Amino acid sequence: MTEAEATPVEEAPLLVRADGGVLRVQLNRPRARNAINWPLRRELLRVLTEAAEDPAVRLLVLSGDDRAFCAGGDVKEMGNGPEDTSAKLVMAANILRAITTMPKAVVAEVRGFASGAGFGLALACDVVLADSTAVFQAPFVQRGLVPDLGTAWTLARQVGRHKAMEIVLSGRDVLADEAVALGLVAHAWPSSSFRQQADAYERALASCPVTAVGLSKRMVDGALVWDRETGMEVERMSQLLATTSAEHVAFLESVRAGVPLRGGQT
Repeated sequence: MTEAEATPVEEAPLLVRADGGVLRVQLNRPRARNAINWPLRRELLRVLTEAAEDPAVRLLVLSGDDRAFCAGGDVKEMGNGPEDTSAKLVMAANILRAITTMPKAVVAEVRGFASGAGFGLALACDVVLADSTAVFQAPFVQRGLVPDLGTAWTLARQVGRHKAMEIVLSGRDVLADEAVALGLVAHAWPSSSFRQQADAYERALASCPVTAVGLSKRMVDGALVWDRETGMEVERMSQLLATTSAEHVAFLESVRAGVPLRGGQT
C-alpha cells in the first residue's frame, strides 16, 4: 500500500443539493461531529454568498447528521496564535452576515449536538427545527474562551440577558423541549417523524413569495435595533417594494378571479 493509499481522502466539507427551490446544505465532517475547520468555513461562506444571488434558491436549509448538527470549532485547529484566531473570527462574522442578510429564509435542522460555534450557527438562522435528540451547548467559558460566531449577541436578544448569562456561564445542556420554551427552536419533533415534518414545513416556507420574505426578514431583524420612527419608515418603503413584486400582482389577479382566501381573510 502506498502512502497516498494509506492517507484517508478528506471528504467534501459540505454536501449541497438543490431540491426544487430548496438548497440543502449539509455539514459533512461526520468523524469530527461536523466541527468547523478552515475548508468548511471557506466553502460555507462561498455557498451562502452564491445562494443569496441565485434566483432559483427560495429557501436554504442548513443541517448536519443524526449525531450532530455541529460540534463547534475544530479543536485540532486551535492554539495557532492570535493572527489565526482573528482570521477565524472575521470569517465567522462574514458567515453570520451572509445568513442574516440573505434575502431568503434560512432554516437550521438540528439533530444531536449544536455545541459552541455550532450553537451560534444554528441561532444565526431564521428558523430552527429540532428533533428530540437535539442538545444545545455553549461550553466556551469552561474552555477558557468567550462565545463566538455571534452566540452571545444572538442568544441575549432571544432569551434576555440573565437567561443568556446562565446558559453561557454554566455551559449546560439545553434540550429540545427547553429550547422550544425559550423560543430558540420553532418546532421540535420526534426523531421518527422529524424528516416528514421538516420536509412539509420547508416546502410550505419555500412556497412563500421570496420578495416578501426578504423584506420581512430585514424588518424583523431591524426591529431589534431601530427606533420606532425608523421602523415605520422601513415598513413604508418595504411595503411599496412589495406591492410592485410579481408575487403580489399574481395574488391580486387571483383574488379578482375569485380564488378564496385562507381562513377569515378578506
